[in-house]
Amino acid sequence: MTTNLSFILKGSAAQAFRGLTKVLTKAKATAEAAGTAEESYLGARLFPDMSDLKWQVQMITEFAVRGAARMNGTAPDALPNMPMEGDTFDALIARIAECAETIAATDDAAIDGNADLKISMPVGPEQTMELDGQTYVLSFFLPNLFFHVTTAYNLLRMQGVAIGKRDYMGL
Repeated sequence: MTTNLSFILKGSAAQAFRGLTKVLTKAKATAEAAGTAEESYLGARLFPDMSDLKWQVQMITEFAVRGAARMNGTAPDALPNMPMEGDTFDALIARIAECAETIAATDDAAIDGNADLKISMPVGPEQTMELDGQTYVLSFFLPNLFFHVTTAYNLLRMQGVAIGKRDYMGL
């Protein structure tokens, strides 16, 4: 049995976004019940030099949309740019839903047909990385997706939000 890259990319993004939506929804309810400002959750950081919860969600949604576009064959200068917006739980949850729909609509055949596509992307100041499509999905896209979703989960657990593995998994 062969597993297609589209199944991996789209399925993993969908599950990660379900989990992210679930933990943010529970965090919103926790904040409301405690009478705590959302910003105290959304501005949380694991360490001073790390980005906050809000940024984790903003970044991973843009990253996932751009990743699907890359695998769809979109030229680097035509990749979608999403402003780093969303200052409330509701806005971030809406952003996740919009991005999930965009990724779900990406053409499976294009993704699957681009396993050998050479993808060149910036990875730092004056640095680029070149990967083929399959390596990009399996060794760059997936680790980044789960790193930032896990970081968001950990930030909420650190704040005392009652979430667990089933929430993270989007179950």
